[in-house]
Amino acid sequence: MDNTNFYSIYDLIKAYRLRKISPVEHLQNTLQIIEKLNPKLNAFISISEQTSIKQAKLSEKRFLSKTERKLEGIPFGVKDVIDIKHERTLNGSKSFINSKIKKKDAVIVKNLIDEGAIYIGKLHTHELAIGAPTLNGINKPSSNPWDLTKTAGGSSSGSGSAVGGFLLSFALGTDSGGSIRNPSSMCGIVGLKPSYNALLMDGVQPLARTIDHVGPMARSGKDISLVYSVLRRQHKVDRKPIEKLKIGVIEHFYNNDLIASDEVGMLFQKAVRVFEKNGAVISRVSLDKLQTYQKINGMIMAREGYLQFKKIIEDNEDKIDELTFNRLITGKFITNEAYQISIHRKKELSFKMDSVLNNFDILITLTNFDLPFEIGNIKDIKKYYMRNARSPFNVTGHPCISIPCGLSTSGLPVGFQIVGHYNSDNYIAKIADEFLSKINWKNISYERIYENLY
Repeated sequence: MDNTNFYSIYDLIKAYRLRKISPVEHLQNTLQIIEKLNPKLNAFISISEQTSIKQAKLSEKRFLSKTERKLEGIPFGVKDVIDIKHERTLNGSKSFINSKIKKKDAVIVKNLIDEGAIYIGKLHTHELAIGAPTLNGINKPSSNPWDLTKTAGGSSSGSGSAVGGFLLSFALGTDSGGSIRNPSSMCGIVGLKPSYNALLMDGVQPLARTIDHVGPMARSGKDISLVYSVLRRQHKVDRKPIEKLKIGVIEHFYNNDLIASDEVGMLFQKAVRVFEKNGAVISRVSLDKLQTYQKINGMIMAREGYLQFKKIIEDNEDKIDELTFNRLITGKFITNEAYQISIHRKKELSFKMDSVLNNFDILITLTNFDLPFEIGNIKDIKKYYMRNARSPFNVTGHPCISIPCGLSTSGLPVGFQIVGHYNSDNYIAKIADEFLSKINWKNISYERIYENLY
């Protein structure tokens, strides 16, 4: 792996310390790769080249003086709903083109920069972060690095495409109904939706505050844990290794409530067998119907999203994509009584999820029920939009991480979710890393992406 963009965060930091490469050299390499590949992927919408070079030079000095910090010299990008000082936050919408330039970084961005990470640019998002097809009125949709004709998912599409295409080691995304986990699953990477309220959202454009999450996307659980430890400054918690896990499999989401495609379902069953083969105890569990969670999540997102963007959608209908407008405008007709009922049910379902989890270390289920569809195929967008199991964990607020479990016969990645107890975010990332090592995902992804893009 001569290209340092194929290194993990840990590998990069080790290479810096051993003087095999400098932060400036790696950044220059990253900028060259972005220049070459971004026209294919449409992951980045802007690059902060001069600022990032300046920061890389400072990182280089810190390594020489042995005063480096946790993420020293590691470039990252952010979804364009996250504030960056001296830049506009466009939210993927023409409605924000003339918005005010931000005076400060979002708190999570500041935390990363304070530990040496180098902000490099803004990443594509579906308009107003309310959708998966990556449609917005400013930029072309992001492409899937495994197949450039396929969607990268969304709404954190640029983050998924950039990390999955090895342009970056990690990026930040947001998740109100699966917008971190959807592109992570489709792009063959790891995406963490943290415990609700675990990370400060100051400087992150809200969509629906009661279900909004912000979190990291990377290529391994180990890298996720490192980034997350900076974002939350959480102490490491050691728990059971994969061999001793008690795992509840939520089958009815994908084989009863909705039926997953045969190939996707088969790959998930292989993942279950990997856990079983390595000593985990597997049980089947039932939760409320998937549609119950989807209805509540949709109700909250529509109502809170409409109130959040009321002025924008009423004054700028001609500037907003039809799919985005139609999803938000439904919130106008949701009564306060209906909304409050949904909030109450949300709390009930959270307690019920806790009671189920009390019998297990983790729960697992599929992320998406189908393979990535063709970019711009509105028919498929509407057909597959609800064919996933992501929203239950926005409703309950439990930490949830999507990780790859294999490749389809057409060479597209499939992901599944690990759901943990509240505040077990680093723990489920650790389990994710153990699982990925069992299936040799690092080499699989490197070889396929290198062949496809490089």
